[in-house]
Amino acid sequence: MKKQKKNSKKYNELIAKFSINFAVIALFLFTVFLIGKAYLYRSDYFRLRRVEIKETFLDQKSLVAIKSRILSSYKEKSLFALNLKAIAQSLQASYPDAKDISVTLALPDKLVVGLKLRKPVAFVKADKLYPVDEEGVILPVTDAALLKMRVPSVEGVQISPEDLRKKMIASKNLKAAIGLLRNIKDIKYVALYGVDSVDASDLANISFCLRNGIEVRIGSENFKDRLIVLAKTLKDPRMMMDRIKYIDLRFGDAVIGPR
Repeated sequence: MKKQKKNSKKYNELIAKFSINFAVIALFLFTVFLIGKAYLYRSDYFRLRRVEIKETFLDQKSLVAIKSRILSSYKEKSLFALNLKAIAQSLQASYPDAKDISVTLALPDKLVVGLKLRKPVAFVKADKLYPVDEEGVILPVTDAALLKMRVPSVEGVQISPEDLRKKMIASKNLKAAIGLLRNIKDIKYVALYGVDSVDASDLANISFCLRNGIEVRIGSENFKDRLIVLAKTLKDPRMMMDRIKYIDLRFGDAVIGPR
């Protein structure tokens, strides 16, 4: 019995000693944390002086405006005192068509702003021109800007009031047309000719017009394989482009229709 009491007493002493040591270490670490935090917040070395913008679709004037806006509000403030989420939300309000906006620290004195903006890949012809990105989201781009970018038009797409309310065109025809344009972009030689318009009114018989006026009938499937055939046809030195009305790719080989 005495031995058990003695062992119990030693055990309690060890627990007490461990608790004291743990408390001392925790207090030391907390003090180091406070000192380190104070240093980071007060140090001139970690104050905002530069802004870098990584973007996909902005002109130089807009880039300069964003940098000036951030620096005018936060320049020389500690990087660790900045509310990065609030800065991102502020930019989102100015660019509602942005797909994603991120703001991160780049020590010792820089913010990196990532802007993933939606870029028009086509415009739908309806009661007016509706520029859309690769997901069918309707973008606030002017007609003049579209013409300057030479974005292809898509015909045969019905736009519902629900689409306009959600600012997104949920059309199988548009989806097919955008898929075709994506495949054309991947076939470099065809992409060089440029696409003027896509007719997706009949999903079984989709066609598009090159900028040189030639109509290409491609159907509804095997876009990549058929575009490879088109590229080979366009490369053929015997082809007289000004005498071709259409190229039909729906039957394996290219069928040439003369003017």
